[in-house]
Amino acid sequence: MKAFQENYSLSNSHCFGCGYSNEQGLHIKSYWHDEEKGIAVARYTPQSEYTGGFPGNVYGGLIAAVLDCHGNGTAYAAGCKFFGLPLDHEEPMRYVTASLHIDFLRPTPMGGELELWATVVETTEKKVLIDLSLTADGKETVTGKMVSVLIKK
Repeated sequence: MKAFQENYSLSNSHCFGCGYSNEQGLHIKSYWHDEEKGIAVARYTPQSEYTGGFPGNVYGGLIAAVLDCHGNGTAYAAGCKFFGLPLDHEEPMRYVTASLHIDFLRPTPMGGELELWATVVETTEKKVLIDLSLTADGKETVTGKMVSVLIKK
Protein backbone atom coordinates (compact mmCIF):
# COMPACT_ATOMS: atom_id res chain seq x y z
CA MET A 1 0.00 0.00 0.00
CA LYS A 2 1.30 3.43 -0.96
CA ALA A 3 1.48 6.20 1.61
CA PHE A 4 -0.83 9.18 1.08
CA GLN A 5 2.17 11.36 0.19
CA GLU A 6 3.40 8.90 -2.46
CA ASN A 7 0.27 9.74 -4.46
CA TYR A 8 1.09 13.44 -4.77
CA SER A 9 1.68 14.65 -8.31
CA LEU A 10 5.34 15.09 -9.22
CA SER A 11 4.89 18.88 -9.15
CA ASN A 12 3.71 18.60 -5.52
CA SER A 13 6.35 16.12 -4.30
CA HIS A 14 9.17 18.44 -3.19
CA CYS A 15 8.25 19.04 0.48
CA PHE A 16 11.17 18.65 2.91
CA GLY A 17 9.03 16.72 5.38
CA CYS A 18 7.10 14.37 3.13
CA GLY A 19 8.07 14.85 -0.50
CA TYR A 20 9.17 11.71 -2.28
CA SER A 21 11.29 13.70 -4.74
CA ASN A 22 13.25 15.56 -2.03
CA GLU A 23 16.36 13.43 -1.52
CA GLN A 24 17.33 15.25 1.70
CA GLY A 25 13.80 15.16 3.11
CA LEU A 26 12.33 13.31 6.08
CA HIS A 27 9.97 11.21 3.91
CA ILE A 28 7.03 11.11 6.32
CA LYS A 29 4.56 8.45 5.15
CA SER A 30 0.97 8.41 6.37
CA TYR A 31 -1.59 5.62 6.11
CA TRP A 32 -5.15 5.00 7.22
CA HIS A 33 -5.32 3.31 10.60
CA ASP A 34 -9.13 3.38 10.52
CA GLU A 35 -10.47 5.01 7.35
CA GLU A 36 -14.10 4.91 8.48
CA LYS A 37 -13.24 6.89 11.62
CA GLY A 38 -10.82 9.17 9.74
CA ILE A 39 -7.78 8.11 11.78
CA ALA A 40 -4.37 8.03 10.13
CA VAL A 41 -0.95 7.04 11.47
CA ALA A 42 2.66 7.61 10.48
CA ARG A 43 5.80 6.34 12.13
CA TYR A 44 9.12 8.16 12.19
CA THR A 45 12.42 7.62 13.98
CA PRO A 46 14.43 10.86 14.28
CA GLN A 47 18.16 10.77 13.71
CA SER A 48 20.51 11.99 16.45
CA GLU A 49 21.00 15.43 14.83
CA TYR A 50 17.36 16.23 15.63
CA THR A 51 17.89 16.46 19.37
CA GLY A 52 16.46 19.54 21.05
CA GLY A 53 17.63 22.13 23.55
CA PHE A 54 17.36 19.54 26.31
CA PRO A 55 19.77 16.69 25.43
CA GLY A 56 18.20 13.32 24.73
CA ASN A 57 14.90 14.77 23.57
CA VAL A 58 13.51 15.57 20.14
CA TYR A 59 13.75 19.14 18.85
CA GLY A 60 10.32 20.81 18.97
CA GLY A 61 10.68 22.23 15.47
CA LEU A 62 11.08 18.73 14.07
CA ILE A 63 7.98 17.64 15.96
CA ALA A 64 6.04 20.51 14.41
CA ALA A 65 7.35 19.61 10.94
CA VAL A 66 6.47 15.92 11.09
CA LEU A 67 3.00 16.61 12.51
CA ASP A 68 2.48 19.26 9.83
CA CYS A 69 3.34 16.81 7.03
CA HIS A 70 1.33 13.98 8.57
CA GLY A 71 -1.66 16.30 8.97
CA ASN A 72 -1.49 17.59 5.40
CA GLY A 73 -1.07 14.06 4.05
CA THR A 74 -4.14 13.01 6.01
CA ALA A 75 -6.00 16.07 4.71
CA TYR A 76 -5.13 14.97 1.15
CA ALA A 77 -6.58 11.51 1.79
CA ALA A 78 -9.67 12.99 3.45
CA GLY A 79 -10.10 15.41 0.55
CA CYS A 80 -9.86 12.62 -2.00
CA LYS A 81 -12.53 10.73 -0.07
CA PHE A 82 -14.73 13.86 0.15
CA PHE A 83 -14.51 14.48 -3.61
CA GLY A 84 -14.85 10.79 -4.50
CA LEU A 85 -11.36 10.60 -6.02
CA PRO A 86 -8.85 7.76 -5.73
CA LEU A 87 -5.63 8.66 -3.93
CA ASP A 88 -3.67 8.22 -7.16
CA HIS A 89 -5.90 10.48 -9.30
CA GLU A 90 -4.23 12.59 -12.01
CA GLU A 91 -5.35 16.09 -10.99
CA PRO A 92 -2.58 17.96 -9.13
CA MET A 93 -4.04 19.02 -5.79
CA ARG A 94 -2.36 19.63 -2.50
CA TYR A 95 -3.38 20.55 1.01
CA VAL A 96 -1.25 23.06 2.91
CA THR A 97 -1.28 24.42 6.43
CA ALA A 98 -3.50 27.39 7.24
CA SER A 99 -3.19 26.95 11.00
CA LEU A 100 -1.17 24.64 13.24
CA HIS A 101 -1.46 24.69 17.02
CA ILE A 102 0.73 22.38 19.07
CA ASP A 103 0.79 21.71 22.81
CA PHE A 104 3.93 20.07 24.15
CA LEU A 105 2.75 17.96 27.10
CA ARG A 106 6.14 16.54 28.08
CA PRO A 107 9.59 16.06 26.50
CA THR A 108 9.69 13.58 23.62
CA PRO A 109 12.63 11.20 24.10
CA MET A 110 15.15 10.48 21.34
CA GLY A 111 16.15 7.00 20.34
CA GLY A 112 12.87 5.40 19.44
CA GLU A 113 10.06 5.40 16.93
CA LEU A 114 7.51 8.19 17.13
CA GLU A 115 3.87 7.50 16.31
CA LEU A 116 2.05 10.39 14.65
CA TRP A 117 -1.74 10.31 14.82
CA ALA A 118 -4.25 12.41 12.88
CA THR A 119 -8.03 12.33 13.25
CA VAL A 120 -10.16 14.07 10.66
CA VAL A 121 -12.72 16.26 12.44
CA GLU A 122 -14.34 17.93 9.42
CA THR A 123 -13.87 18.02 5.65
CA THR A 124 -15.32 20.69 3.36
CA GLU A 125 -14.71 21.75 -0.25
CA LYS A 126 -11.93 24.08 0.87
CA LYS A 127 -10.42 22.73 4.09
CA VAL A 128 -9.91 19.84 6.48
CA LEU A 129 -9.84 20.20 10.27
CA ILE A 130 -7.63 17.66 12.04
CA ASP A 131 -6.71 16.70 15.60
CA LEU A 132 -3.08 15.62 15.96
CA SER A 133 -1.03 13.76 18.53
CA LEU A 134 2.40 12.22 18.93
CA THR A 135 3.33 9.29 21.12
CA ALA A 136 6.78 8.06 22.12
CA ASP A 137 7.43 4.98 24.22
CA GLY A 138 3.66 4.54 24.53
CA LYS A 139 3.13 7.99 26.07
CA GLU A 140 1.40 10.94 24.44
CA THR A 141 3.89 13.81 24.42
CA VAL A 142 2.29 16.29 22.01
CA THR A 143 -1.25 17.20 20.93
CA GLY A 144 -2.39 19.67 18.32
CA LYS A 145 -4.98 20.94 15.90
CA MET A 146 -4.58 21.98 12.32
CA VAL A 147 -6.53 23.55 9.51
CA SER A 148 -5.34 22.35 6.12
CA VAL A 149 -6.58 24.12 2.99
CA LEU A 150 -6.89 22.84 -0.56
CA ILE A 151 -4.76 24.28 -3.32
CA LYS A 152 -5.49 23.16 -6.88
CA LYS A 153 -3.19 23.93 -9.79
